[in-house]
Amino acid sequence: MARIAPSLALLALLAACGDEVLLHRLDEPQANQVLVALGDAGLPARKERVGSDDGTFTVAVRPSEAAAARSILSARDLPRARSPGFSELFGSPGLVPTPLEEHARYLHALSGELARTLEALDGVVGARVHLAMPVPDPLRPEARRTPRASVLLKCRPDARDRLESQADGLRRMVAGAADGLDPASVAVLVADAAAPPPVRAPASRISRSWLAGAALALAAALGAAALGLGRRRRDGA
Repeated sequence: MARIAPSLALLALLAACGDEVLLHRLDEPQANQVLVALGDAGLPARKERVGSDDGTFTVAVRPSEAAAARSILSARDLPRARSPGFSELFGSPGLVPTPLEEHARYLHALSGELARTLEALDGVVGARVHLAMPVPDPLRPEARRTPRASVLLKCRPDARDRLESQADGLRRMVAGAADGLDPASVAVLVADAAAPPPVRAPASRISRSWLAGAALALAAALGAAALGLGRRRRDGA
């Protein structure tokens, strides 16, 4: 039986092996972005809903690929916090804001909505929109400063030329969403997203199905060995 004890420990270790959870409490768009990024790098991952009421997800990978997955997500700046839109900033009433606070909240929400729209474009990995829309002074209407905006698009390298050719259309889209903003006052910068680090194949990529089969085979072998040992003891007796 002393020889069987190490085998039992190995069996327990094999049974305990499973995927390693990388990220917790992601909404579904964030979880999908992570899955796509890891899949593009050749690392399979899975998402699971945390609970029926929570509405958030976890993302897990094989333990041997966890370090590479973290490097890829860090290079891609994922998971990326979603820019707040109108529903987040104006959904719950609180204290009565001042006109300046209300204007700042409006610009923040509008920037978030525009960023979400831009991120939906094919090839765009991330988007940031900054709006400079000064509040007009009713006592000095002639002193109003010109509204301006800047847009930063991070994209896949293969999509950069196409997005740069659409810069005029993007300016018009952003200007059309903000009252008094001229397309000529919208600056658009298109940049390549950081390339993910190369993925090195792990020395041993043992699938969960293989582990389950190995555990069953080992259990059968241990059972047979124990049965044979018992018979030999009875025969010797």
